[in-house]
Amino acid sequence: MKKAIFTIIILTTIISCKNQNNAKNIETTQQEKTPDLEIDSLSGKTLEYNYGDNMYVVNFKSEKELHWKCIKGDEKGKEAIETYLTLRLDNHTLFISWVENDGLGVSQVINLKNNTVKTFLKIDREIIPLTATIREL
Repeated sequence: MKKAIFTIIILTTIISCKNQNNAKNIETTQQEKTPDLEIDSLSGKTLEYNYGDNMYVVNFKSEKELHWKCIKGDEKGKEAIETYLTLRLDNHTLFISWVENDGLGVSQVINLKNNTVKTFLKIDREIIPLTATIREL
């Protein structure tokens, strides 16, 4: 009787280990089919931000300098070169921030996998959240 119980415990352990390994193999195979974008920098990229009524083209000239231009909306034709800071949040998401000459603070979470940008504008003591779709030009 003890030998039968011992055999059942051994078989249960083997089956459990095999199931865990199969689950890991399936997860690895799925990750290989959909690899994450390994993005460390926006330098050299040009993105179009579409906020609906307003559109901007943003050229990331270097690791610290960008040029933006409004191509549709109330600010159409307005443009500037800004010094920005960046922080990588994960394989496809970056946080960037800068302060414009007029004191407007801009912070953005750029997700290149979902093609979205979440923008937070700081004007005096007010923060205005905006969402846009993005595409690489």
